[in-house]
Amino acid sequence: MSKSKLSAIIEKKCPSCRQGDMFTHSALSPKFHQINDRCPHCGTTLNPETGFYYGAMYVSYGINTAIMFITIFAVYFFLDSSDPLVYIAAAVIPMVVLMTFVFRLSRSIYLHLFGGIDYDKSK
Repeated sequence: MSKSKLSAIIEKKCPSCRQGDMFTHSALSPKFHQINDRCPHCGTTLNPETGFYYGAMYVSYGINTAIMFITIFAVYFFLDSSDPLVYIAAAVIPMVVLMTFVFRLSRSIYLHLFGGIDYDKSK
């Protein structure tokens, strides 16, 4: 049974076979940012061109903005604080804690949507 595109993005799998891992190490490793040059399962190139992943910064910006607004609204509605430092902490702390996960997710989203790699059921 093949994975859906959404599950392949979330699990950070190859866009071609949706089975091989995009990243060489865990998100908690100091080498969390290293991407396989080729899919370990099907051999598809995961680095389409030099500088390709610079565009993933825009995806990361969008994800971090959403995280920031969600946490700020949660603080506003549940804590009802008037201290601006509480809102600053609510905006910054989740982004710092989730940095490696957002980094990897944004690269996965960018490769799947803009990498020009189509899903091949035969792989």
